[in-house]
Amino acid sequence: MEDVHPDIRKLVCETCWNTVFSVESFRIVWEAIPENHYSRSAGFSYTTPTWRQIQRQQRRHSIKFCHQCEWCRIVCELIETTRPRRRPPKDKMYQLMVRLERFFGVTTLNLTNGKEESHFPILTAEDDPAAKFIPDRDILLDVDSSFAYDLIKKRVLECFHHEHCSLPQYARLPTRVIDCLDPNQPRLFVSKGAKDHYVALSYVWGEGQPNRLKNENLDSYIVSIPSEKIPKTIMDAIIVTHKLGFRYLWVDSFCILQDSEDDKAREIAQIRHIFRNSYVTIIAACAHKVSDGFLHDRRRTVGKLNRGESMLPFRCPDGDIGTMRLVMGGSVDPIPEPVNKRAWCLEERALSPRRLIYATHTLVYECQTIHNNMNGAPNFVQLYPTEDIPRLPNRISPLPPTIPNSNLSADSDIAQAWYNVVTMYTQRTLTRPRDRLNALAGIAEQYHSYWPYSKYFAGLWEHQLPGSLLWGNHRRGNYRRRPDVCYAPSWSWASRDGEVEMGWCSTNNGMYCTVIHCNTTPAKKVNPTGQVEDGGILVLETVIQLATWSTDKDGIGDLFAVTGAPLDQCGSESGQSNVGLAFSDAIEKRRDVNVYIAFVGQNVKEQCACGLVLVPVTDQVANAQAYNYPVFRRVGSFRTPLYWSSFPETWLKSMRQCIMII
Repeated sequence: MEDVHPDIRKLVCETCWNTVFSVESFRIVWEAIPENHYSRSAGFSYTTPTWRQIQRQQRRHSIKFCHQCEWCRIVCELIETTRPRRRPPKDKMYQLMVRLERFFGVTTLNLTNGKEESHFPILTAEDDPAAKFIPDRDILLDVDSSFAYDLIKKRVLECFHHEHCSLPQYARLPTRVIDCLDPNQPRLFVSKGAKDHYVALSYVWGEGQPNRLKNENLDSYIVSIPSEKIPKTIMDAIIVTHKLGFRYLWVDSFCILQDSEDDKAREIAQIRHIFRNSYVTIIAACAHKVSDGFLHDRRRTVGKLNRGESMLPFRCPDGDIGTMRLVMGGSVDPIPEPVNKRAWCLEERALSPRRLIYATHTLVYECQTIHNNMNGAPNFVQLYPTEDIPRLPNRISPLPPTIPNSNLSADSDIAQAWYNVVTMYTQRTLTRPRDRLNALAGIAEQYHSYWPYSKYFAGLWEHQLPGSLLWGNHRRGNYRRRPDVCYAPSWSWASRDGEVEMGWCSTNNGMYCTVIHCNTTPAKKVNPTGQVEDGGILVLETVIQLATWSTDKDGIGDLFAVTGAPLDQCGSESGQSNVGLAFSDAIEKRRDVNVYIAFVGQNVKEQCACGLVLVPVTDQVANAQAYNYPVFRRVGSFRTPLYWSSFPETWLKSMRQCIMII
């Protein structure tokens, strides 16, 4: 009698144990097959009992072990897929082939009945006897286990050898950090310029924090922060910091004086450096609010994701008996984590050299090189595509300092990475609209090291003008009301709320206009890539034409040409011809029918001319009077196919003139 653990023996019925899972049969199943080699004849072939007998033996097994036979269940599902509308004949037996294969690094168990073939990736636990022979692991569910912390330390050490990852430095600690030496009695530590490794926390507040740091509790928190006053997410971060062997943790609500505007302004300007210099950043991705925490066991959560799986015995070549987990269903779409909706969290993640992402289903490790489950398990929850991960591009090489007029836009990869960041960033929300540029300032500052000779104008880079003016919102139902107070000039994407797409003409090839002058003034000198003061101006030399705009409820509508109208006259209904589509930047309080269109560039791929939809500004501003140019405000963008009519070609032959956009 074999000595088999009862939890393994109950997985399959007597018949299956003596056929597929017998010593000899499983040896044939396991028989070595060269990597990436496919053979329908290799493996163990056997004849099943009749359909009636399979059902009967399932019932007997269920009564005896209070557990269904996992192999009978899989076989029945395969047979039923070949007869989707009819029940299988009761007395019919089936010829099945079972084999293990390894394709492109993934081990699978394959089952075929001659008509249908099923492929199941197989996994096992790290401490299972089968782990010596099955390389793939199930996702990490107990993220607070000693095994999880060992994995984190291992990943970080591996990161030190990545080509594009930086080694941690003993950086100056932030002004204040939480001392986690005793996690049961944490306290606030005022660093006074001391250097050490530290951990940072990125999370969603989601609710008020009444016990946050204020002037009134500063002195008492330096002595001790009562654990009952610390929200669960922050307490979990203290635990992780301590178990990883670090002493200091930075958390905004307990390290910035929340009732001091001066302290907040000073510390917020340092946030980019705080995350950039952290040893590792904890991202509480799954927590909707600060009281949720993130160290809970993931078993119940993963069960709700309806991942089909089955546990089966695994006879090891060395005689041991372990288990293998078959992943039955397809992968689940990426989970929309709460942290991915917050604008500030994008910068915190992108600037951090190493990230521990406590996701809904498991713990994910991310650095400049990899983005994967902490234990390397296959992803039944799909990971986001590379372009959807907020990550700084790998720096190729700095521009020669002696060539200030180099072609800064030559590196299209870095430019595309910037456009991707802007698109991802504008999909997120901000509590305070005035932080539209502030919450991206740290990333912009980092990109300035790639483009040292390019000025930054309220979200747009000088060397990418005028092509980058063609940002837009091109999806129906994706418009928001224009803010009552704008914190950026209308030609900047930061002047509106909601998602923007960058680059109908993302390069400066085929431009129809010239940038004569562009200028913005930072609201605070300590934050040159942050919020700007009122009065940002853009002067273009371009072709401008009068048009009428017929919009629908989604903010998208046809443009009609108005011929023969000088710049200072309004259009009429006569002489109109459809010349293209215009897209609103935002939902306006009052929609202007008569607009001007300024040509910017040509999209060669789509064979269309693109530009800006403008309305005149009646209140002349001081800058406009100084330049003596007609002044406009941007309200949308347009494109007109070059093959529709002769209008674009005719217009583009018109005389250029200088205009100012504010």
